[in-house]
Amino acid sequence: MNTAYLTATGREVLVFRTNIRFKKDLRQIGPVLEKEPGVLKWNVDREDTDKVLRIESMQVAPETIIQLISREGFFCEELPG
Repeated sequence: MNTAYLTATGREVLVFRTNIRFKKDLRQIGPVLEKEPGVLKWNVDREDTDKVLRIESMQVAPETIIQLISREGFFCEELPG
């Protein structure tokens, strides 16, 4: 299920539900996401019940992000659009 949408600049935005809750969690996943080619920007809304991870990217498959986040020990699933 690809629920990504395009921004005015042509970047793709991927949206995921996670269990990333703390600043230490952000410090753990930050380097992983920043190393991934195609990930341009990312943020986690830790105040949202779904702990929403938004990623601006150029041609990164949602499955890739899910694998990266899961390898770090966190839950991650794509949110429907």
